[in-house]
Amino acid sequence: MMPDISNLSVEELRRLTVQAEALIESKKDQEIEDAYNSIMQIAETVGLSLEQLIEYGTQKRKKTTRKAVEPRYRNKDNGAETWTGRGKQPRWLVAQLEKGAKLEDFLI
Repeated sequence: MMPDISNLSVEELRRLTVQAEALIESKKDQEIEDAYNSIMQIAETVGLSLEQLIEYGTQKRKKTTRKAVEPRYRNKDNGAETWTGRGKQPRWLVAQLEKGAKLEDFLI
């Protein structure tokens, strides 16, 4: 249960705030230290240094990057404007569709 601090003076409340902030920082530091020690223990368990473990994660992320998707639609008026068919339709396509064109007209 929280102590009742409503009867404390302004000065006592300020002192309490300073103490609380110092305690918060101390606890945050301890949480970071505990997390670091846990990670070091995991790295040790698999026989790697922390740097090797980080490098492993970096390499793994690089391998899973998605390759570019080939465009499926092309603007007949400007061949440089293409669209993969994913995400929001580009302005040039929306403008053509509003003029009555069909999406299939732009298939590559």
